[in-house]
Amino acid sequence: MSRQLLQQSKEWVKAIEGNIAVTPVHELIVALSGFDLIHRIAFRTPASSAFIGGCYLKSFNERMRGNMLISDTDLYSAISDRIQFRDKAFFDKPLQWQCLTSSEWYNECKSTGKFLNSSLEQSLHKARILLDKDLFAFTGRNQEQFKRMLSDHYLPSIIVNGTENAETLKAKLAFLRSNRQRFNSIRQAYTIEQNLLTALMQSADTHQLDRIAYSLDAQFKTHLAEAM
Repeated sequence: MSRQLLQQSKEWVKAIEGNIAVTPVHELIVALSGFDLIHRIAFRTPASSAFIGGCYLKSFNERMRGNMLISDTDLYSAISDRIQFRDKAFFDKPLQWQCLTSSEWYNECKSTGKFLNSSLEQSLHKARILLDKDLFAFTGRNQEQFKRMLSDHYLPSIIVNGTENAETLKAKLAFLRSNRQRFNSIRQAYTIEQNLLTALMQSADTHQLDRIAYSLDAQFKTHLAEAM
């Protein structure tokens, strides 16, 4: 089974590389999600920095030309990824854009802890990013106070209510997994996470392969909880 998965991983990496030229620009960042990790597992080496960086720069330039199909939160995370890997191509205009975007997001929610001009999906992504970021330049010594206000506003909103689409459910799951330490108990976070995974499995707009992945994820979490 391990050998089969390894071979499938190699084929997936090669398929991404072979089809990247015809992948719509607004789908590049999502298409490369997990690419470096799978490449490391399949070939025991990091993915090409030039390959990933080139795709992300292409997305950045397209977004700067006004392509609103490229999510600002996806682009922000992609730029953060390349900066973390010391990719010099991202230390000019992409970094400037990221700093300006950080300021814009902070100013939008600094008084109320709420993003007034965004969908819940995008608000959760923005809040997750700001909660993970050092905001001292904006908040000074009040950083933890601001982050507490932000998390207090959005933590209750990640409860499953039965009306969300798959993208909103995924945003809720990502927010939860980045902020487990902010819950009152491990059990509370576990219960909400399992409910989100179940909702994603049952959502009509969840891709079939994603549905399988969420099912495996939920089973693993159940076994892990029983073992503990």
